[in-house]
Amino acid sequence: MDTIKIFRDFLLHEKRYSINTADSYCLDIELMRRYFAEIDLDLTELDKDDIKDYLGAIYSEVKASSLRRKIVAIRQFYLLLHKRKIIEDNPTLTLTSPKQDGVLPGALRREEMARLIEYNYPQNLKGLRDRAIIEMLYSSGVRVGELISIKIKDLDFKEKTVYVLGKGKKARIIPVTSQAIDSIENYLMKRPGGKDKDSIIFCNLKGKQLTESGVQYIIDNLAKNCGIYRKVTPHMLRHSFATHFLENGMNLRYIQYLLGHSNLSTTEIYTHLSIEELTKVYRKAHPGSKK
Repeated sequence: MDTIKIFRDFLLHEKRYSINTADSYCLDIELMRRYFAEIDLDLTELDKDDIKDYLGAIYSEVKASSLRRKIVAIRQFYLLLHKRKIIEDNPTLTLTSPKQDGVLPGALRREEMARLIEYNYPQNLKGLRDRAIIEMLYSSGVRVGELISIKIKDLDFKEKTVYVLGKGKKARIIPVTSQAIDSIENYLMKRPGGKDKDSIIFCNLKGKQLTESGVQYIIDNLAKNCGIYRKVTPHMLRHSFATHFLENGMNLRYIQYLLGHSNLSTTEIYTHLSIEELTKVYRKAHPGSKK
């Protein structure tokens, strides 16, 4: 059965799409077909994880606009197959498209950040470590170089703070969430070596200190698993930390301290509030706007 031909006929005769649009959508499906043909999987055999893996494999290779079109094509393709009873279950029901607008440069949307935090991490050493890394990066805003240097003795588990030695050997003490502390404790209980005060917290699966590229690799895989179809870096989690605090009304000086910036001007790069959000706050706060 030629499902792509069925899809093209549907687009042309039922959806009334132009030939160019129909061909573009069908090419997107054909490229996906070729991808899975290499591992002997037919398009009618795919589940949601297969499609998520495929999108994760191509997300860094295509423009955001192209990725959005591909996702639309894939969703329509499987919706049609399901309606025609060619497949029993539609694997794209929970597939979401990346929004065109509303993403601050270098920051994750709150919904994307929630996906990383609420992901169903495996309860093994790797899963517990990965959860602790995400929790720590987002709850403290530390740089990735600072993260991989944190020792157990730098954490105050009772007061829920972490001691960080930043750029220029400038130290700061940062509050962290109870959730982050719990995640780290769960990881340490599973990790060989336990809680030796002088040991580095975040290690690879061989027990060696994680590298910055190692953290990036972990985040790459998590982003794909969580359906975030763009490059996510440790710095984006730091940027998200600052941006979300700023949106909630935290004083810029406090954010400056938490990030370890010497100059306030450096912190001001995190003030990319949208005009829509700024206008909303202005209208609410300015006396002249009230009727």
